[in-house]
Amino acid sequence: MAEQGQNSLQLQAYAKVNLTLDVGRLRSDGYHEISSVMQTIGLADTLTFTAVPAGITVTCTPPGEAPDGPPNLAYQALQSLADRLPGGIDLRIAKRIPVAAGLGGGSSDAAAALRGANALYGLRLTEIDLASLAARLGSDVAFFVRGGTALAQGRGEVVTVLPTLRPQWLVLVKPPFAVSTAEIYARFQPGQTRTWTAGFLAAVARGDRERMLACMGNDLEPVTAAAFPQVTALKTRLEQLGAERTLISGSGPTVFGVWPGEEEARAAARQLDGGSEQVFVCRMTRPGE
Repeated sequence: MAEQGQNSLQLQAYAKVNLTLDVGRLRSDGYHEISSVMQTIGLADTLTFTAVPAGITVTCTPPGEAPDGPPNLAYQALQSLADRLPGGIDLRIAKRIPVAAGLGGGSSDAAAALRGANALYGLRLTEIDLASLAARLGSDVAFFVRGGTALAQGRGEVVTVLPTLRPQWLVLVKPPFAVSTAEIYARFQPGQTRTWTAGFLAAVARGDRERMLACMGNDLEPVTAAAFPQVTALKTRLEQLGAERTLISGSGPTVFGVWPGEEEARAAARQLDGGSEQVFVCRMTRPGE
């Protein structure tokens, strides 16, 4: 959803969860092959773009939540378009998606930066053009150009649009610590993989929700849980509160549970409030939201 004025534009950059994550061999470029069903959710950062005479600036609030300037992936996204821009851009990012949480906040901001610059200056870049630029910025950025439900393969940059799933309500819990994706992948042992994705897609094709839930899985979860036992404790707590399925997203540490409806999800979240974790209730989103 976008709000636009004469010289400004506001976009929401949605987080994602991995409904499945199969991790394969280590590639020659240092990344692992993956096969993952990714899904955008209603937790979002707000990006405000303002046209300025020249230059690119990126600042985040609250301060310190994410880097300002060149280290920010959204800045790098805007810089990749610099030679096409007739003017500059001042970008303010109001962060709500936790960082280093397995939710893709930085990648989503970068994809939104590409879309925002395209709209603000009428560059007329197609979704394919934007996805090509996005793939050079990071593994998940291309997925966020469109969002919704998609199959990510390769190192994550090969994205195939999937039929929109019936929206599910989720409770997300982010523990009070960060996880290094690189460290989790470095500890991963390929011999322990499962083929979650194929089973999940087959269940979706049959409209079998029970089987779909059973096929939600993440090859990195045992690695993250071994390093951070709090992850297992959070999964157990969500299950006790009625989650139909629990999983970490990406390399974690965020744990999410699936609930049959909004009322049940919000009731469970109220039981979790007051601790040191961040708790969010949201539903799956469709492309264009």
